[in-house]
Amino acid sequence: MLLALLLLRASGPAPASRAVEPPPSRPPAAAPVVPETGMPWPDRNPFRYADEGGGRVSPAPPLASIPPPLQPVPAPAASASPLRLIGLVRKGGAVKAALSLWGETVVLGVGEEARGYRLLSVDEESGVRLRSPDGTEVRLAPSSL
Repeated sequence: MLLALLLLRASGPAPASRAVEPPPSRPPAAAPVVPETGMPWPDRNPFRYADEGGGRVSPAPPLASIPPPLQPVPAPAASASPLRLIGLVRKGGAVKAALSLWGETVVLGVGEEARGYRLLSVDEESGVRLRSPDGTEVRLAPSSL
């Protein structure tokens, strides 16, 4: 083993006799270009490896302009009254009124109440009479069918 160590030392120049070469000078690496687009992702293709050929991906063209916000679509015009007489129903020998009260369909007989409206009378010719929650009387004609 001693012999092998001596042979290794003898085969190469002594460490002091080697000339010290300065490391090759490299130009300083340019700082990566950070795009001013305000995007949170980098300006590169994350699906392409750096050592692949193909060069740098060109940045997307800037957006022309931001479109104005959409205007709200106006709601369809409400009918003149949220109360409508839908029709008359014969149930159990009595005539009842099918009404639409604020979008809710109910069937009421004389004296029955829904959503604060009480049905006072039902007539096939003149329509129905209702008492509203504030005490006023409302008449709905059958022509509104």
